[in-house]
Amino acid sequence: MKRMLIWAIILVGTVSSLVAQPLREQVPKAANIAVMAGPTGFSSVGLGRFLSEDAFILTVYPSPNEVIARLANGEVDVAALPSNVAANLYNKAVAIKVAAVIGDGMLSVLSADESVSDAAALIGRTIHVPGPGSTPDQMARLLIKEAGLVEGVDVILDYSIAAPAQLAQMVIARRVELAILPEPFVTMVRTQNPRIKIAVDVQALYSALTGIDTYPMSVLVVRDEYAKNHEGELAAILDAYEQSVRWVIANPEQAAQAIEEASIMAKAMAQPAIGSCNLVYRSAATARGELDAYYRFLYTFSPDAIGGSVPGLDLYR
Repeated sequence: MKRMLIWAIILVGTVSSLVAQPLREQVPKAANIAVMAGPTGFSSVGLGRFLSEDAFILTVYPSPNEVIARLANGEVDVAALPSNVAANLYNKAVAIKVAAVIGDGMLSVLSADESVSDAAALIGRTIHVPGPGSTPDQMARLLIKEAGLVEGVDVILDYSIAAPAQLAQMVIARRVELAILPEPFVTMVRTQNPRIKIAVDVQALYSALTGIDTYPMSVLVVRDEYAKNHEGELAAILDAYEQSVRWVIANPEQAAQAIEEASIMAKAMAQPAIGSCNLVYRSAATARGELDAYYRFLYTFSPDAIGGSVPGLDLYR
């Protein structure tokens, strides 16, 4: 009798263990989502309206460097990044996939001089650029070359004011004649000094030179391991992200408040710029061609901008 009781206890314990183990494995994992301060993070602020609060943890970082390290070590599952950063990660063998494009080009060359109205008018001028190696820098150098101009001869690029916010203030005060800036700084400059005009629409120039409407400036990437092990959760996140983009565009005042509360950007600066930030959502399957074209465009000018080679098709989810 005692022996039967012992075996019964062992059997119950074994069955309980076998039942409990799958249950533990099926517990959904809260996705760690990383975004950056600035327009790249705007699209994320509506996620809580379309996902349960325990489905994700949203963290805002000041620059891509913090996000890159955390993607590489598995701390971050999903991240919003500049598209060239995604290519660099791929070329460094970080196991990620691009899931969607979430932001198109939003760069402009600003000037108070109305005689500057196209690329040809830039000859003999100095353009201030916020930081070497940045997307504004890459696009400025690419477009100067594609327009048949020679950097350092026909056009000088000045990197002495690295912070976009500081450069924007210098443009407003007309202490800088020409500058290439992204949104929301373009809107901020033109709101505070209506005499400042868009001298060159970088997106229009890119389209004229390449035949492609615009370039994908920001993407949503996902770690391969997370995508493999959490297919259902990832599908829900991507669906929520798409809905969040639509909500932000349709509700700029509420979205700007949420952007401020998330420490992404001040409401006063974000709200008037939301409509000009080219927030979009296109799945990687839809946007693969335009991403590949953009990477090839960058590669012909500066392979280092994308990590040394054009990513293969296995970058795209």
